[in-house]
Amino acid sequence: MKHLLLTTIATVVLVGCSTNEITVANSGTNVWQKVEVSAGGHRFAIGKLEAGESKTIRFRSKQESGGLINGEINGEKLEYEFGYYTPNLSSAEAIFINNSHINDIEIVNMDSTVQTLDELLIEKRKSENNPASINLKILSDELKAEGK
Repeated sequence: MKHLLLTTIATVVLVGCSTNEITVANSGTNVWQKVEVSAGGHRFAIGKLEAGESKTIRFRSKQESGGLINGEINGEKLEYEFGYYTPNLSSAEAIFINNSHINDIEIVNMDSTVQTLDELLIEKRKSENNPASINLKILSDELKAEGK
């Protein structure tokens, strides 16, 4: 009986103690302004994210709800829905925002990858679609053309 009582108390204490983690990372070269995240009944103001910068928020869900990220880049507004949060389950997600407010978002479940956030951020910033990589390729092509 004593064992059953202790097990019940432990279960009650642990239920609803699941912590969620959301990291917002700027994998682009432009600065994001007025970044906000809503999830699990909470609203978090992240503010400004410089190129390559990331911010992590940890919280316990107060209610069941989906996630929403808002932000501005070059005067254009972004609004993107992601995930689902409940008081009894935890999650760890990374949201990568790039140089555009139109569908340039990638959500990575950090529990499902072996890469660290820093490794993912470096990988995304080095991709061929990154504006810095595109500009370097154009410059390289121009220099090759001049050399002929």
